[in-house]
Amino acid sequence: MTTIKITDQLGLDEDVTLASFSALLQYFKQLPALRLDNLDLAKWGGLTLDQPAVTMLSSGVSFSEPVVIGAGSPELLIQAGAHGTFALFKRVPGAKGLSDVLAGDIDIPQNDCYVSLGMDATVGVNVQAAVAALTFGVTPGTTAKIVNYRLFPLNQGVTLVDALRETVGAYLIPASADDLASLASGSVVTVTGTGTLTLRVTANLLAITNPLASLTLPAPLPSASVSAGGSVSIGASYQVEGSYQVCAQKLDNGKVRVGWYREESSQIQVSAAVSEGLSGGIGSTDLFSTIVGMISANPAADLQELAAAKLSDSQIAGINSAIKASVQRKLELSLSAQFSSKQSSDAVFLYEVDVAALTAESRQALEQGLHGDLSALHAGELPGISCVNSIWESARTTGLNWDVNLLGVWNVGSVATLTTSGKVLYDPATGALVVTDQATASRVQSEQVNFGADTQKLRHVMAESFLATAVYRGAEGKMSGPSLKFSHSYFDLVNQTGRDEMLEMLRTGVALGLLAGDEGEAPQDIADFGRTMVHATTDYDDRLATGMFLDSNGGPLPPGFYEQMGRNAVQSLVKDTDADAARLRPAVDDSLWAQMKEQGQPGFPMLFPMLSPPLVGAITADYSTIVWWADAMAEAAERLASIRQWYGANPAASVDDPKFQQLRGALADHLKQVAATTKEEFGQPWGLLAMYEAASRRSGAAITIAGPKLVRMKERALTAVANP
Repeated sequence: MTTIKITDQLGLDEDVTLASFSALLQYFKQLPALRLDNLDLAKWGGLTLDQPAVTMLSSGVSFSEPVVIGAGSPELLIQAGAHGTFALFKRVPGAKGLSDVLAGDIDIPQNDCYVSLGMDATVGVNVQAAVAALTFGVTPGTTAKIVNYRLFPLNQGVTLVDALRETVGAYLIPASADDLASLASGSVVTVTGTGTLTLRVTANLLAITNPLASLTLPAPLPSASVSAGGSVSIGASYQVEGSYQVCAQKLDNGKVRVGWYREESSQIQVSAAVSEGLSGGIGSTDLFSTIVGMISANPAADLQELAAAKLSDSQIAGINSAIKASVQRKLELSLSAQFSSKQSSDAVFLYEVDVAALTAESRQALEQGLHGDLSALHAGELPGISCVNSIWESARTTGLNWDVNLLGVWNVGSVATLTTSGKVLYDPATGALVVTDQATASRVQSEQVNFGADTQKLRHVMAESFLATAVYRGAEGKMSGPSLKFSHSYFDLVNQTGRDEMLEMLRTGVALGLLAGDEGEAPQDIADFGRTMVHATTDYDDRLATGMFLDSNGGPLPPGFYEQMGRNAVQSLVKDTDADAARLRPAVDDSLWAQMKEQGQPGFPMLFPMLSPPLVGAITADYSTIVWWADAMAEAAERLASIRQWYGANPAASVDDPKFQQLRGALADHLKQVAATTKEEFGQPWGLLAMYEAASRRSGAAITIAGPKLVRMKERALTAVANP
C-alpha cells in the first residue's frame, strides 16, 4: 500500500493510505509530505464532524517540495510552499453551500457536510492546453485550481482526522471517464482556470434578405428579382477564451453530472473560423453562389449572369473574404450573447454521464471535452451521455439570423447585377452582409477594416435607403416590386458602454414593445457595461409603407402628424430622471411646441431662460430634426398621393407616359434633396422610433443587446403584427 505523510505545525504526523484510483498515485511523479499550516490536529483531529466546535474550519496546505504532475510528459507543477487548501463546510441556512463552486444547485444536505482539499497547479508552458489530458484547456503558464469536495455524514461518528485521511487518500483529478467513475456518491470535484474551450460545429444560418432602394430611381423601374432568403449550412470552429470552471458531481443515481461554468466577473472572448462551406471561384459549390441561390427569385439566371461577368480573381477573393468575415462575426456574436446571458451559477455546457454505458466513441468524446475540446459532445447522439444544457444548442435553436442588406437592388433588378456592378462588404458591428452599388460602397467602406464597412457611415446610409424604400414601396402600382419585407435598423458597437448609453439601448427595446419591467432597466450597481453591441430592427411590408404616408382615403398625412410622431420618439428616449430631462418639455407640451414653431430657433433662449446653453442646444437639435423629418415625410406623402391618384385615373398607362415620368421625377428629386439634408439623428434610435410611430407601432421588431454585463434578445414577427 502506498501512503503519503500529512503533518501540522505542531508536529503531528499522519500516514494516509492512497486509494488505487487516487490521482496522487496515477498522475503525481513524487509524493512529498503535506503540511496543514494553521490547523491543530492534536486539538481538533479527534472531534467528530457533528460537534458544534467543528464548524467552518479552513487551513492552508503546504508542499515540502515541488510536485510534478503528468500522464506522460509533465503537464502540471505544484510549487513548494503554500499552494493548497483544506476546509470543512456545514449547512448554513440561507447561504450557498459550497462558496467556491459555481454550480448554483449544489447544496449541503441537512445531515451531511463537505470536506475539501484543493491544489493550485501551474500548467506547463510547453503543453498544448487544448489537448493535454490534465490541463482542461487552461492556458499554459497559468494556474489550474483543482478542488475535491467529499461528502460525509454528520451522525456516524466520523472524526476530522478520518475525513482528512479519506479526502486526501481519494483525491481525484477528473481527466478521464475512469476518474469520474471513481467519485464517491455526492462528491464534487472542480477545476478552475483561465483558458480556451474549443467547439467545432455545423451552423445553419438563416439569410434574412433586406432589399433596399438607393436614392436615384431609374426609369423605367425594374422589378427586383429577390426572394425572402433561405438557410445555409456552414462548418465553423469556435475558440472561447476566459475564466471558467469544470464541475463534476456524483449523483445519487450513480451518474455523474459534468458542467462548464463561466466566471461572471471575467471577460469572455469568442472567435469563430469558417472551416467548411467556402471555396474559391463563382460556381455551384462556393458559399456566395449558395447565397445567391437563397436570396434570388431566379437563381439560375443570376448564377448565369455571374459566370458570364467573368469576375477577376481579386473581385472573387474580395467577395469571399467579405462573406467569410461576415459569417464569422455573426457566429461570434451569437455565441458571445449566449455566454454573457448566463449567470455564474448556470452551466454553459452541462451533461449527465452514465459511465457504465459509455462506448468507445462516447468515452473519447467525454475525455476530449474534459481536456477542453467539446466538439465531439455536439456531434450527435452518444451512448451514456445526455445533454442537459448547451449554449450552442440554445443559439442554434433560437436561430442564427444573418442579415443580407441589398442596397440599391430595386434600381438594378437582380442580385447578380448589383454584385457585378457594385461591391460586397460586411458590417463589423453586427456581422451583416452588405451588397451595394459602387457609389454607396465608396461612401461606407472602412479604411481600417478589410472588406468591412464603417459602422457609423453605413448606419447613416441605411437610414437614407430605408426612407427611399418606404417611399418607393408606398407608391404601389407601376412602381411596386414583389411584396417582400424590408427593414429599418439601428446598430452600434460601443467599446465602453456607460449607463447613459445602456439606458438608450434598453429604452429603444421598451419603445418597440419588446422589453418590459426589469428587462428594460439597467442594474443600479453597474457603471461600465463593457464592450456592447446593439442591433434593433423594425420590419415593414407594402401595406405598412403606404400607411406611413397616406390616410385611409389615400390622402397625404400632414406635417403635424409627423411632428407628433417625432415628439413621441423623444418621449421614449428621454425620461424625467435624466440630466437632459428638459428635452421632454417640447415633446409633451403642445402649447410650448406651437410657440417654438412661431418664434423659430433664434427665440428659443427666451422660451427657456432658466436652462444652460447646452440644454437649449439639445432642444434646438431635437426641434430641427423633427421639423426636417416631418417636412420630408409630408412632402413625400404628397408626391405618393399624386402618383396613386394618377394611377387610379390611368390604370392602363405605360411607364413611358410623360405625366408619369414627371411625377416620378418629382419624387426622385425630393429623395435626393432628403439625402442631401438628412440629419445625423435619423440614423440614431430616434429615427428608428419615429418611423415606427408613423407606422402606428405595427411593424415587426427585434433587438439584440449583447455585452459582458447585460444581454437582451427579443423579437416580434411582422406577420403577427401587420396582417389581420
